[in-house]
Amino acid sequence: MRVPTISIYKQATYQLGRRYSDLNEANETVSTNLRISSASDDPSGMKQVLTINSDLAALDQYQVNVNQAQNVLNTAENALDTMTDQLSEMKILCSALTNASASYQERSDAAESMQVYLDGVLDLANTHAYGGYVFGGDHNQTPPFTYDDDDNPTGVTYNGSTDAVRISISENTTISLGCCGADLFYEDEIVVNTTNDHIVFIEDPGTGDDNLITIEATIIGGTYNKEELAAVIEDTLSKASEEQGFGNVYEVVYDDEKNTFSIGTDGSGEKPMSVTFEAIQTETVRILNLDTDGENFEDVKISIVNQTTLNEYTPLPEAAKPLTFTYTEDGTWDVSNDPGYGLPSEIDARVDAIDIDLNDDGKTDITVDLNGTPEVGDTVSFDIVEGYEDASILPDLGFENKRVIFETVTSDFEVADTFNVVSGENDTIDFTETLLDGDEISVQLTAVVAADTYSDPESYAAAVEEALETASAENGNRANYSVAYDEDTDSFTISEDTDTGRQLKSFDLLFSSGTNADSSAAGDLGFNVEDVSSGPQEGEETTWSIWDTIFDLKEALENDDVDGIQRAMGRLDNHYESLTSSISTVGRIYNGTLTTESTILDSDLTLTTQRSTVQDADTVEAIMVLKSSQMVYEAALSSTSSVMGLSLVDYM
Repeated sequence: MRVPTISIYKQATYQLGRRYSDLNEANETVSTNLRISSASDDPSGMKQVLTINSDLAALDQYQVNVNQAQNVLNTAENALDTMTDQLSEMKILCSALTNASASYQERSDAAESMQVYLDGVLDLANTHAYGGYVFGGDHNQTPPFTYDDDDNPTGVTYNGSTDAVRISISENTTISLGCCGADLFYEDEIVVNTTNDHIVFIEDPGTGDDNLITIEATIIGGTYNKEELAAVIEDTLSKASEEQGFGNVYEVVYDDEKNTFSIGTDGSGEKPMSVTFEAIQTETVRILNLDTDGENFEDVKISIVNQTTLNEYTPLPEAAKPLTFTYTEDGTWDVSNDPGYGLPSEIDARVDAIDIDLNDDGKTDITVDLNGTPEVGDTVSFDIVEGYEDASILPDLGFENKRVIFETVTSDFEVADTFNVVSGENDTIDFTETLLDGDEISVQLTAVVAADTYSDPESYAAAVEEALETASAENGNRANYSVAYDEDTDSFTISEDTDTGRQLKSFDLLFSSGTNADSSAAGDLGFNVEDVSSGPQEGEETTWSIWDTIFDLKEALENDDVDGIQRAMGRLDNHYESLTSSISTVGRIYNGTLTTESTILDSDLTLTTQRSTVQDADTVEAIMVLKSSQMVYEAALSSTSSVMGLSLVDYM
């Protein structure tokens, strides 16, 4: 049977198209060197390729994260390094200003320079880089540190986050950059030494001035975190009271949430006790107005070797008749203006120093380092003056006042002679009780004073006492109270009556926050409209920041306070060590990013190799397939041309 020409044509065209498609596919494989270009090439293989491409894209982002982290860490390290340089400059400056050769004017001038240092350190703490403030934590779009008052700053506020920035370096791994200002510039530990190891307190049992006991205690030196400091002070106070006072057991508590210290007793004493803590200045001796005229002397320093021997002072006014030493041609020092030590008229000379024995015991009490060779006629003079030093720990606990008192609850102002109590107007006292064993606080209790006219304070006190005890018996801890009137001070004192045993650790009178504050008896009792507590005294927030130290140093320089300068110097040391440690930490994190970067590169290479194995074509094989496809296509063209030779008959 004759095959129609049209069928032959269609078959030939179809086969020729297939050969052409094979040729194009082979040609694309050679040109792209890819075995798989689309899902149709190899669905399973394309799925592997897409997965690998996704992983490679993630690695690219991780590398971007690491690069940014490295830039931030470099910037942070440079800023911290510059900050440590500034702290070193401040310490060198302060070291010179604690010397007797430094004058008040020099310290005053240095106080002005402290503002320059403050501004510099603040600028460094507000370092901005790569889209954010480096030390702001993960809240880094606004300056993390600002003055409390731009015109007259007295403190610095931290506006950043307490959480450090974290970056993603793998699907399930993040690292912290460790550049949070809340950690870097605020100390968790404090050094206790001779500049801040004293605490003086007065125990008053309320039985007259003759029974007051003043106790001075010394805290063991060392480095403490806040909880440890609270514990060591608590132990120091209790031990000192046991040995010198009334045997009170003290409680010093650090509140981590509020960042405050509180001082009180545990309530176990037989009687309520009024205790006053004072930052008392103790007597000491100072050498001032050191003056030399030797041309060879450089950076003269004077040191007190044995302070107990300095008990005679040069005449006032200062520098009127300073103790003076004049170098002679005999190689000795002539002594003049001896204030009363009985010094010889001349003393032997050392090459570049003067050793002064004040009490003739053969030991040096004062050393003057001249740092140079004296010449005949050179003089060295200085004043020995009475001074005072303040080594109280109270400021470090957040008690800025020189006196801290916790006592039995006593009226704020004098009370009247008679009292007219009207129901619903001035007859209520809202209060809470805290049990002795534990910190359980009662619900709000409300004492209602019987409405009446009381002709004297004693009868009114008895009515208030009865009201308090009734409220405690009904809903509280059945505590007994004592409300006593003191006619000498025209005041009321409210305390727990411990004759039958003590039950309460403390109580709080809610004159302001109570639900019946509008009808409070606070005014009649002589109290301001504020809540009153018989419990511990709480200090201000303790930051122990680098800013606090520089501001304190500035104030000490302004006040010519050598002790304050030395105290600040010790804290500068602590800040310096902390920043140096932080620089090491930043460096360690940076080294960690280098390791991460290497891991990312290795992973990238592995994935790229895997993708190449799945997707890339074998070049030699692809070329052979291309040539084969070309030959087949050319043969197909030739055959089709021969088969498809048409005549007029094909259309009949």
